[in-house]
Amino acid sequence: MVKSYLKLYTGPVLFLLLLLDTQFTRIFETITQHHYLANAHLFLIAVMVCCMVLPRRYMLIAGTILGLLFDSYYIGAIGIYTVAIPFVIWLMYLLAGVLYRNVFTMFFGTIIFITLYELVVVAIQLLFDLTSVSMNFFMARFLGPTLLLNLVLFILFIFPFKKLFGAK
Repeated sequence: MVKSYLKLYTGPVLFLLLLLDTQFTRIFETITQHHYLANAHLFLIAVMVCCMVLPRRYMLIAGTILGLLFDSYYIGAIGIYTVAIPFVIWLMYLLAGVLYRNVFTMFFGTIIFITLYELVVVAIQLLFDLTSVSMNFFMARFLGPTLLLNLVLFILFIFPFKKLFGAK
């Protein structure tokens, strides 16, 4: 697959994955009767694969634009995801030079990146006093189920994403 074609459809595909993430999140909340809150992050799993084949500049710009869209549509306050998404993309590129990228290390990278992503989002919200959250609730009823859900999604979608984005 030619990288020029990849750049044309990566942005729209990542945007659709953001929309799918919210749908999976709502389905999971309904299944657990709102007892557990788990955010699906197919978007971040796909970004991790895209970072293997696309240049850093492209991914940071795409992440910033998608963060702006996400903030304006879902949050209403621009800044939370506009900062969190490019930050995690930057970390992916930073660690790419250190870690050998295979499915096994990507599995554990998913745990690291999703944890950091959620911590950055909560930290920004706490910093600007947009929310108040107890650590017990955050760890037991949000972060734990989020990681579990996303590890299942990783197992189901890593090979289709690698094929879609032309990663080896």
